Amino acid sequence: MLDINLLREDRGGNPEVVRESEKRRGRSGSIVDKVLSLDGAWVKAQFAVDCAKRDANGAAKRIGIKKKEGACEEELVSIMAEAAELKKKIPEAEAAASKLLSERDTLMHRIGNVVHESVPTSNDEANNAVLRTWGELPKPVLARKAHHEILEALDGFDMKKANDVAGHRAYYLKGYGAMLNQALFQYGQSFLRKKGYTTIQTPYFMKRDFMTLAAELSDFNETLYKIPATTATADVKACDGKDVSGGKDVKACDSKVSDKESGEDLFLIATSEQPLCCLHANDYVEPRDVPIRYCGISTCFRKEAGSHGKDMRGIFRVHQFEKVEQFVVCDPKDSWAMQEEMIAASEEFYQTLNLPYRVVAIVSGALNDAAARKYDLEAWFPSYDDYRELVSCSNCTDYQARDLSIRLGAPKMNEREKTYVHLLNGTLCATERTMCCLIEHWQTEDGVTVPPPLIPYMDGLTFLPYKKK
Repeated sequence: MLDINLLREDRGGNPEVVRESEKRRGRSGSIVDKVLSLDGAWVKAQFAVDCAKRDANGAAKRIGIKKKEGACEEELVSIMAEAAELKKKIPEAEAAASKLLSERDTLMHRIGNVVHESVPTSNDEANNAVLRTWGELPKPVLARKAHHEILEALDGFDMKKANDVAGHRAYYLKGYGAMLNQALFQYGQSFLRKKGYTTIQTPYFMKRDFMTLAAELSDFNETLYKIPATTATADVKACDGKDVSGGKDVKACDSKVSDKESGEDLFLIATSEQPLCCLHANDYVEPRDVPIRYCGISTCFRKEAGSHGKDMRGIFRVHQFEKVEQFVVCDPKDSWAMQEEMIAASEEFYQTLNLPYRVVAIVSGALNDAAARKYDLEAWFPSYDDYRELVSCSNCTDYQARDLSIRLGAPKMNEREKTYVHLLNGTLCATERTMCCLIEHWQTEDGVTVPPPLIPYMDGLTFLPYKKK
């Protein structure tokens, strides 16, 4: 969330800046006034806590003084009773202050990051600003195949069987399809390692408390798959070939997981950005160690609840896919330049694959709450006759780092303000979707030419002939 001091005029903040930012996101901005009201009430309540503690401490000291002075028992009993009553007021005052702080921070989490001045103001993504384009668009050819037709001709996937086994938007990749997907996955990692990134394979699921800090609130309904605690603790009874799940020839063995180990909900990750955000939670990152560049690799899982009926053909939009992610922890003063460096790396990657693209600045109304600015790289898909997103690159400044308590440098004596790192994320390659674009551009009448950078990861193959007509 934002720093509350951005809203406090007596601490150098300007609430109007935050109000205007909220309006650029398509909101009223009235939430700022509600937060300020609660913050003022909390400051008074916290002062009452301090006063209650001061009065209780004062009464306790008087007891010691009176004992030294040899006060009578009646006077001591009176002072001790007064001290006891004052002490009782402390938890009451603390509870009132804590309630106000919780209410304030709940509203604070509904305020988005301050939108960067360069972001185009609009609620319609049709108004995304095109910053630059690269590559020549292929000439329309009637015989050109769409990606799902190419994969079918290569015998590179099977969606029918996968839909039977795993449901809607599921797929098996096989043969050339699986090889191309893994080639992109390996090439993406190698590409980033050469730029100083450290490869990290992340956990594929997270606890609720950490996912809450790393994901948007709306993600819990629209994007994230939940693994309920009751599922994790359930017994799996041995069936020895008996049908216990509605399928055939299903075998299971006795398995019981302790409540201590699995007594809480877990969530499958939608992107490696989420666990990477939490990697340095509660850490003090030394200034000499930044920027820290991570190459996150993982399978990603998304419900795509808001995408019903969209992109139904092939594997362009699926529930499960692999992704190579850029994630950077840096000094606040360097984050805007770092975002430019990250999108440039993504551009270079797609240039090596000779895929035409454009870079757009996303409008203010389409930014997620954590992002202060977001760039998308959209590649040209001949089958759609349009540019489609392959990369998103966001500067989240200190919005996530504050919740995760990731600070820059150890605290210093008498330091009033804490300095938090800035966190940035950017796709390098979502492999399945990138493969869709790649095979549409590199197709021939008889098969698919392998782009030169991928040949070392394809067992030296330079051409993939069609296996089906």
